[in-house]
Amino acid sequence: MNHLKTAIVCTFVFLGLSAWLLRNNPIVEKMKTNLSVWRINYAPEKVYLHLDKPYYMAGEVIWLKGYLVQSSNLTPDAKSKVLYVDLLDENNTLVKKLRLDVAKGGARGDLSIPADLPEGRYTMVAYTNWMKNFGEEYFFKKDLYIWSPDAPPAKAEVGALGTPDFQFFPEGGDLVHGISGKVAFKATNANGLGVPVSGAIYDDSGSKLAEIRTSHGGMGYFRLTPDRSKTYVARVAFDNGFSGEYPLPDIAALGHGLGIDYKEELIIVTTSSNVPGGESLLLTGIARDQLHYVQEFYLPANEKSILEIPKSTFPTGIVRLTLAKSTGEPLAERLVFVNHEDQIDVRIRSNQEQFERRQEVVIEIDARDPQGNPLAAGFSLSVTDDQLAEKDANDSNIQSYLLLSSDLRGSIESPGYYFNPHNQNRKVALDLLMMTQGWRKFTWKKILENDFPTISHAPELDIRISGNLAADNGNPIENGDVVLFLKDKYQTFLTTETDEKGNFAFEGFHFNDSIDVLVQGNDARGRTRNVNVSIDQKPYLPHIQPGYMGPSADRINRENRTPGTALFQGMETEIGALELGDVLLEEVVVEGRAEISRPFALHRDADVVLESNQLPVAPSGNILEALQGRVAGLQVYRSGPNQFRAVIRGQGSPLYLWDGIPVDESMLQSINQFDISRVEILKSPGNTAIYGGRGGGGVIAFFSHRGPTEMGEPDTGDHIIVQRVGGFSKTRQFYSPRYEGNSRPEITDLRSTIYWNPTVETNENGTATLRFFTADRSSLYRVIAEGISENGKVGHAELLLEVY
Repeated sequence: MNHLKTAIVCTFVFLGLSAWLLRNNPIVEKMKTNLSVWRINYAPEKVYLHLDKPYYMAGEVIWLKGYLVQSSNLTPDAKSKVLYVDLLDENNTLVKKLRLDVAKGGARGDLSIPADLPEGRYTMVAYTNWMKNFGEEYFFKKDLYIWSPDAPPAKAEVGALGTPDFQFFPEGGDLVHGISGKVAFKATNANGLGVPVSGAIYDDSGSKLAEIRTSHGGMGYFRLTPDRSKTYVARVAFDNGFSGEYPLPDIAALGHGLGIDYKEELIIVTTSSNVPGGESLLLTGIARDQLHYVQEFYLPANEKSILEIPKSTFPTGIVRLTLAKSTGEPLAERLVFVNHEDQIDVRIRSNQEQFERRQEVVIEIDARDPQGNPLAAGFSLSVTDDQLAEKDANDSNIQSYLLLSSDLRGSIESPGYYFNPHNQNRKVALDLLMMTQGWRKFTWKKILENDFPTISHAPELDIRISGNLAADNGNPIENGDVVLFLKDKYQTFLTTETDEKGNFAFEGFHFNDSIDVLVQGNDARGRTRNVNVSIDQKPYLPHIQPGYMGPSADRINRENRTPGTALFQGMETEIGALELGDVLLEEVVVEGRAEISRPFALHRDADVVLESNQLPVAPSGNILEALQGRVAGLQVYRSGPNQFRAVIRGQGSPLYLWDGIPVDESMLQSINQFDISRVEILKSPGNTAIYGGRGGGGVIAFFSHRGPTEMGEPDTGDHIIVQRVGGFSKTRQFYSPRYEGNSRPEITDLRSTIYWNPTVETNENGTATLRFFTADRSSLYRVIAEGISENGKVGHAELLLEVY
């Protein structure tokens, strides 16, 4: 009895001493501090794109929703407010670039695929300026196959078999003499896709030690107790008939073992060592850039230590377990995946299971937390014809990407497999994936050595216009004055100074499409001679190479297709373009507006310019009458008493401007002709493009005496430059036809994307209701909803509808 009491007392003393040591362990404290610095000051971001379908036709529109979240907790409140989306070809050449406005962690957009784009493999890349600080491996990447109606008939490429590859991954990192453990392996073909293999492990005497056989995705494992006096080889046979021998990695004489097993809600960690004398070790568990578990213990030589860690210690996602010396030197490492199934429970319901063609469908999205409580969250919803745009059931989705793929090195084959409840083997397969694909995040060594990345790219909150002032000899002009003229609703000047490298930047802009700006520079003494202005316009281009497309693109039968025939036929998409927004954000302080004495004329190369002395007096008093017969292609006709209409030939009704501000045609009657100093007419697409869709009918700009006549043309020279600057990409509205009654237009509706909505919000009851009409094909429709809540929980759900 006394021995028992002594043991209990000793146990409590040991536990108390261990807790005290951990609280005062400088290695542990440094890890906590540096991880906190990493999360707060560096705050890496993740981005995920939901596309309306898996592959496309040249000439189609890619509809997309971007989800931008903090890496550490997946909450939508990220640093950046600007998201870039690039479409690259196989040669890493830019096809299209989008700049999207991010609000509440979401950005919607659309990308028109050029109709003459060659058929082939492409990659869509999404990133922020802030993400460039951490490397392009952090960027979102999705491979796409784009078809062309003009491509000759050919079989879809399935990937050459080539010489397969076979690799070993000892659990914990190394094979160690005398320490038994798992050895994972992976077999892949020339495309990097897993392939089945079977075989056995043999030692140098020819003895067979273990059978090997893949269980999923070319992966599997066997157990081995290595002996340094022997060599080992795997003799395997691939399913394509190829066979080979692969030697196992070298065996370390001394080292540590780190093995993982699972028991219900526990992670069983087995550590072992053959280092003489034993030593104090530290086991840590890091998930989502935070230290969630730490345990210091003594491990005798040639013995094992078993630790049980509740899975509840960690959040859902990848956990990195690291065995290290008490001084911080890492010894072994293992990844595990913890899934509490605590994400958004999303259900999609329809008002019926079967639908006729051109019938209205009512969809309800229901979002709940794990306890069944209603959840308000933002979603995007796509509805596609599954025969025209069939989706691979194991393809990536918002859950598999944000919780898994974004934290592993390399491309993961069929990532959706590991989250599909229909796959009974998914948990075992996921643990194999943890053993065969390495960690790519902030490493243990970097954490302890304060090895933080250099920050050279600032987070973007809006659009900035930047450039440089330099002398004729190329030397930078320091403390030079730069003036930017732009024609927004205020007709604004902005000023700034250059830094020691001659660089300048104007920030706080928020506009769609593009605008023309004039930038003028002078040196610190106000001189313009020997001053050269340049504006940064070279777009950033990621260096990404597309990979194998997977099975989705191969399912289209192209053998009997006639060139020139579209794969996806359908009605022409009707687009409603958004208007240009305000050019300046409210937060921008506009300097010097009251001092403007020489306003900038935006149209330096108008197609026609009429001065006031060139205009005859209009008897009606309507200035449009004075333009009759004065401009080729401009037709002016009477529409009522003292009322006139103007039409630019081949374009329609023009946009009217009064000192740069859009006005209605009716307002022109109230303008006194003698207050007009100049009229500029823009007819060519190059001139009208600055006004986007509003300038599609041409532009007629009237200028009053009190401003523009005092300006004249700005001085010319290298110190002044006029350039078009790109803003946010215009976002268009997806067109969803409404078929009322028995109306059947002549055109046949064979769209592959039936419905797209990137801004679905569930209410306080956790529900959202949407409506759309079916098209003209009898088929299965696939409904996909993806989204994220304010607290960083993700959701994905699918529903199939039958249309007959």
